[in-house]
Amino acid sequence: MKKYEDFKLIKKADIEFFSGLEGEISFAPFSGVKRLPLEISRFGITNPDKNYRIKRNPSPCFIIEYILSGEGFLEINGDKHKLEQNDAYIIHPGDICEYYSSSKNPYRKYWINFRSSIFFDFIKSYDVMDRVIHGVDLKDSFEELFNLEKISNKNDDLCLPVSKVIYDIIFKIAMHQKEKSEMLDRGLAANVKDYLEHSLNTDISMDTLEEAFYHSKSHITKEFKKAYNTTPYAYLMDLRMEFAKNLLKTTDKTIKEIAEYLCFSSEYHFSNFFKEKENISPRNYKKSLILQTNINNNID
Repeated sequence: MKKYEDFKLIKKADIEFFSGLEGEISFAPFSGVKRLPLEISRFGITNPDKNYRIKRNPSPCFIIEYILSGEGFLEINGDKHKLEQNDAYIIHPGDICEYYSSSKNPYRKYWINFRSSIFFDFIKSYDVMDRVIHGVDLKDSFEELFNLEKISNKNDDLCLPVSKVIYDIIFKIAMHQKEKSEMLDRGLAANVKDYLEHSLNTDISMDTLEEAFYHSKSHITKEFKKAYNTTPYAYLMDLRMEFAKNLLKTTDKTIKEIAEYLCFSSEYHFSNFFKEKENISPRNYKKSLILQTNINNNID
């Protein structure tokens, strides 16, 4: 693996500017203990110039980096990601990656490198497996991390307090992803609702919604019910029922024509459904409207 010094265009000061110290914060080997769940290699702040570029082929450790300002890029395992303020990324041991800042607007970032035998299982259990996380605020956590450098430069002393901060970072990412997912799901429900409202005279089914929104029928139903306390099918049928009542009131369409227009399988199906919902047949509903109109006209 190449070392920093192998990148001739990079100054060491551009790569390693550490909070509170003018040199590298490295950590002493374990002492006095048999095993710790997390071994810290180094952490710091990077203020790169336009030539900053780091390549790890592969990465020997976990790396968490957080963009404070500016822009940059991460190429990891064949995928390229643009990075901006409040973006973070997690590199795993064995990942093939290269990261570099924008030449016009170089980023400034916090980061920590560490080894851990349990960290992969930890992030997997919280479903934090995406390498790049956009729009998450980790600034306070990293600043708390840098304050710990005043304690010691020994893993034995810093393992627990640094573990707490790293786990706090993962908790924040997990909550961020959960909130983002809920927002997307609320958007899904709203989009399905809009789709249904424009499908009164279209023969659609849950299969249609599954194809239109790229989500399973069960997921669509779950999110729609969570948002509107009803299922997509029930909502569509309620819409059709209100529209049918309006057609009976304002047009001369026959029961059969209304049934066909609203995609009922038959006039019989429509009539039964209407009676079940309104406790009156569509024919008698139409007669009651005519009777009420005549009564009102006579009163006038």
